[in-house]
Amino acid sequence: MKRKSYIHYILLTVTGLALTAGNKAPDVYLSPGAMAVDGGRGLVYTALTSAKAIAVTDLATAETTGQIKLKQNPENLLLAPDGSTLYVGSGEANGLIEIVALPQNKVKASIPVGHTPCGMALSADGRTLYVANRFSNTVSVIDLKSKKVAKEIQTVREPRALCLTPDGKTLAVANFLPAQAATADVVAAEISLVETATNSIRSNICLTSGSQSVLGIASSADGKYLYAVHLLSRFSVPVTQLDRGWVNTNALSIVDLKGDSLYATVLLDDVDHGAANPSGIAIAPDRLYIALAGTHELMSIDLATLHKNLAGLFSGDVRDAYIRDKADLSTSLSFAASVKKRIALQGLMPREVALAGDAILISSRFSPFIERVSLSGNQSLPEIIALGNEPEPDARRRGELAFNDASICYQQWQSCASCHPDGRADGLNWDQQNDGLGNPKNTKSLLYSHVTPPCMITGIRENAEKAVRNGILHTLQTRQPESVAVDMDEYLKQMPSPESPYLKEYRAKDPKQTGKRLFDQAGCAQCHSGKYLTDQVKYDVGTGDGDDKGRPFDTPALCEVWRTAPYLYDGRATTLQEVFTSCNTDDKHGATRNLSAAELDALILYLKTL
Repeated sequence: MKRKSYIHYILLTVTGLALTAGNKAPDVYLSPGAMAVDGGRGLVYTALTSAKAIAVTDLATAETTGQIKLKQNPENLLLAPDGSTLYVGSGEANGLIEIVALPQNKVKASIPVGHTPCGMALSADGRTLYVANRFSNTVSVIDLKSKKVAKEIQTVREPRALCLTPDGKTLAVANFLPAQAATADVVAAEISLVETATNSIRSNICLTSGSQSVLGIASSADGKYLYAVHLLSRFSVPVTQLDRGWVNTNALSIVDLKGDSLYATVLLDDVDHGAANPSGIAIAPDRLYIALAGTHELMSIDLATLHKNLAGLFSGDVRDAYIRDKADLSTSLSFAASVKKRIALQGLMPREVALAGDAILISSRFSPFIERVSLSGNQSLPEIIALGNEPEPDARRRGELAFNDASICYQQWQSCASCHPDGRADGLNWDQQNDGLGNPKNTKSLLYSHVTPPCMITGIRENAEKAVRNGILHTLQTRQPESVAVDMDEYLKQMPSPESPYLKEYRAKDPKQTGKRLFDQAGCAQCHSGKYLTDQVKYDVGTGDGDDKGRPFDTPALCEVWRTAPYLYDGRATTLQEVFTSCNTDDKHGATRNLSAAELDALILYLKTL
């Protein structure tokens, strides 16, 4: 069953799937996310990520029997092997692991962790819990006996998902975004491999250049391979068309865990039909299941046949006219065609998948239910299991869906979130047509874009409203009703901004606010002024090269500068240190040349609190 999902979201309130007639309208959206399946009791626990609760559903009766109330919004769930405890990663700056006793369904303890705990993994003996803290850029190693963090492992950038190999010796960490300069030869997210014996990083495996938004990882049953899903962005070519994956493609990368190397990257897309925004994944003995958030589908991949075809290709036994070497594999839209199956879902923006006996469960952010799909493949439509009721979607909620919806894009290659994950930036340079070709610019965060015109790094769009409408027309390459753009405007205007992960450190290290004083003293505050830390004027700060030499660029807002690396108009600076040292030798971008190392550290720490 195929449908236009943005319109379908409005219809859900009429059909009663979003709001049951006759009942009092609920106050909050549920936003289903992570799931944990208790096979022994026949239950599934679903994180309601905007309702500070977990839904408890009986799979035998397909009924949701209650909710577990939490202190904060849950991001991830993990069930102890004996079914006695549910671990819940919740909150943002005050991240917690909330420990829920089962079957009492009561929070019995909580453990403070880092900023925005996402992925979790539990050692086979049940003694150690690993937690990915997205904005702290760490993995917490928790001793569950003492309920304390025993160690913090520094990761590359924004760890979002964790996976332990079956032997428990290796912990894989999915780093969400690239950490290199956008001008580097290879710009890609990395998979970190941690030795659990020492809780230290063994290696960081760089994915194919252009890899970003890594959200799901899983290990094969034999521990030989790790599977990761992500976008594969073609940022090295001008954004002039979408056909055949010209801009964004969507990929599955396979890591060889024995050799600590990237084994292969294959595309999930079809030749004329993108598989936008792959998210959560689950692995069965012979198949891999992937939630395609942008196209509202479930993808099933025959792993045995995929590996057979890859082995044949690499040995030379299998010939493909379009693949001359291993690098060509990541550009082939036909290689994996025979091993993929796409299943249309009723849920909108599927985020997570989980195995439950002979079925796969799928949760979707914009639908108050989970779906159950039989692994046998003889089910005509996914079964819907209600989790509760939601209010009718308001403009902001509809806009968030539209922003993440690839069905409003030509051939469903991408959504707005493909280049602006969470409304922020992908860390890449793109050569857009709006300011001429041959001059790629770094993606900007859209936070506060509606109140800090003009837009784009060159200020080519006079306001965000025009940028949104031109983005739909020229980047998604479709024409949509004006209501879609209006709703997107509301979503972008109301995007929440989490507290900086550096704020507590700044308060402890700089009680006299030396960093803020240096910000004023260096002249930063002259241009980065006002509520949003920008005077909305263009300046030449000496960073332009080539045709851009001497060109003035829009003064960016410094809000959330701690999460918007790389820096400058072309992303050449990977750190704020580089912005004020190697990229500011003549002091045109603030008088920082004569600052001592301690003063520079104080200035940068202050900036990271904004």
